[in-house]
Amino acid sequence: MAIQEVLRLYPPAAFVSREALQENTQIGNINVPKGVCIWTLIPTLHRDADIWGSDVNEFKPERFANGVANACKIPQLYIPFGLGPRLCLGRHFAMVQLKVVLSLIISNFSFSLSPKYRHCPTYKMIVEPGQDVQILIKRLNCCNL
Repeated sequence: MAIQEVLRLYPPAAFVSREALQENTQIGNINVPKGVCIWTLIPTLHRDADIWGSDVNEFKPERFANGVANACKIPQLYIPFGLGPRLCLGRHFAMVQLKVVLSLIISNFSFSLSPKYRHCPTYKMIVEPGQDVQILIKRLNCCNL
């Protein structure tokens, strides 16, 4: 649940792009001409209070207690790895890799953000820190590393 909530607040990709393949493609009240590309900002979808509720900017992993389908009003708008035919091929590998690395780190180290850290994510091709991430790392006594 915590990983899903992190991916909601800070998705790995900043946007998805789709091209209108037919004349008169309708998106709500908007007529999109054939050949026009529509860019959708994933962080905007993931932080829409109408979809996620008034606590949209809070870190609340319990949103996903009953799965992605019940986390918000429109589950198709939870798209940290894209959607449809261009869904990220490496999404399962990325999730397994994330879980393995996280389990190794938290079982052997404690960590906290430096008091000097300033939170300011930057949305480029991917979502990344706007400045350095300063983390204080302490090896746990139980480590055999």
